[in-house]
Formats: sequence, structure tokens, C-alpha cells
Amino acid sequence: QYRSKNGVEDDWKGEFGERHSSRYRLTDEGRRQAKCTGEFIKENIFSSFDMYYTSEYARAMETAGLLGMGNADWNVEFNLRERDNGVLAGLSKKERKKEFADELARRERDLFYWQPPGGESVATMCLRVERFLRTIEHSCAGMKVLVVCHGNIMEGFRILLDQLTQHRWIQLRDSPDPRDKIHNCQIFWYSRRNPKDHHIHGSSKWVKSICPWNTELSYNEWERLERPNFTNDMLLEHVQSIPQLVNTDPAKDKSIKESRSEIGVTSYQTIPDFDAD
Repeated sequence: QYRSKNGVEDDWKGEFGERHSSRYRLTDEGRRQAKCTGEFIKENIFSSFDMYYTSEYARAMETAGLLGMGNADWNVEFNLRERDNGVLAGLSKKERKKEFADELARRERDLFYWQPPGGESVATMCLRVERFLRTIEHSCAGMKVLVVCHGNIMEGFRILLDQLTQHRWIQLRDSPDPRDKIHNCQIFWYSRRNPKDHHIHGSSKWVKSICPWNTELSYNEWERLERPNFTNDMLLEHVQSIPQLVNTDPAKDKSIKESRSEIGVTSYQTIPDFDAD
């Protein structure tokens, strides 16, 4: 989509436009980034892991293989597949704007809960990411786990593991700082081990974001996960930031009640029985 965003539509003509996104391959640059990421992992994180998982999409499996992890035994996991874009899948940016302008406008109302026709919202996608997390929580406790997936799925991991609010997630998505973005072959390293005193906690407490092929695009430092809690006042302060557009109106409510009583409706749950004579 990078070239499509910049007005180059040729890639979407012919066979590629007919191909399902699960069968997209990496580009030469993507393969270079995957190999670079593999070298970084082996030199700076771990040379091997206890469990390996990858999305079943072709480009993820290609990435997994090119990481070059010695003696890796990969589990192909369909819950790690990329977010389903429904009717928008397989279309260039120009085609999307032309054919689904109304849907794109609806997306701007709420990026988190918007669901493309036939596809998934970010919120719905997070449900299967959570399902995968519960799986490895039970089957991989105390193990080193390597997961290869996709940009939107990584957003899901970040939402769930960092316990991001919808508001905070949108802030990160809209941030002009490239270090807040998820780039190709980005690494999110979650750990239970305190990087200072090496104390091991019961759940992930620290995260490090790394873009191996250009570390200027990432923070590259351990950050403690501060999962938010809210007081009553904090909740109400947030709600007050949203303008209230509709309120009770005694005159309108009275008019509605009167019109409903004229046809014998006494409750929105009660419909008169019009039995034929």
C-alpha cells in the first residue's frame, strides 16, 4: 500500500489484485529486514527460544524462516493472522476512496470500534489475540517464546499487554513521533524480569521496542508497563471531555407519550394485539 498511498496504482492491476492477502509475499526489502531482525535477535536477545509461533499468512511464514533461528520448530497459528479488512481487502487506496467513501468516513468516527463490511474491528481482532495469549499462558509458562505476526496483530498485543485505553491507543496511532509506530519487522520484547535487579515477576512488567534495521525509529530502552487505574473523578473528567449532544426534553417526551397512547401503546415493550374480527 505504500506506493498506492503515493499514487502508484500499477501493483493492483492483474494477478496481484486478484490474490488473497494471506498469499502476499515479502519484497526484497522485506526479506532484507527479516534477515537483519533475525541477526539482531540472536545477538542481542536470545540465540534460541523454547517455543516458536507464526501466523499462517505467507509473508509471516517467510519472515519466520528468514530469521534463521537454529533448530526452530515453528507452530503455525491461525489466530495470529492479519486483521481482516473485509471488502476493503485487495483494493488500492484510490479504489477504496472511490468505492467506499462512506465507510472510510465512518472509520474516522472511531478507529477502534469501526468494522469494515465483512471484516474485523480492532476490538474484535483483540479477542483472538487474547485467546492466543491465554493459550501460551497455560502451555508456555516460564518459557522463552518467539512470535511472528503482523502490524495490526502487534497493535492487539500492545493493547492487551500494555492495557492501553482506547484513547491512549489512538494517541499512539496519531503520534508524529516515528518511535510510537510499528514498523516492518519491529520487535516488542516483553519480559517478567526486572532489567535492573533481575527479579522475576508473575507477569510481564517491562517492554522494549526495537526496530533492528533502523534503531532511530524505536525507543530501544526498557519501559516499565504502567497499567492504568482510574478514580471516580478521573472517569468523570474523561467523560466531560466528550460534548453531550442529546439530553432529556420534557416537552418532546410528553408529545411522544401522548402519540403512543393514541394508538394504545403503553410501553416500548408492549405492542397492541390487533386481532381480526
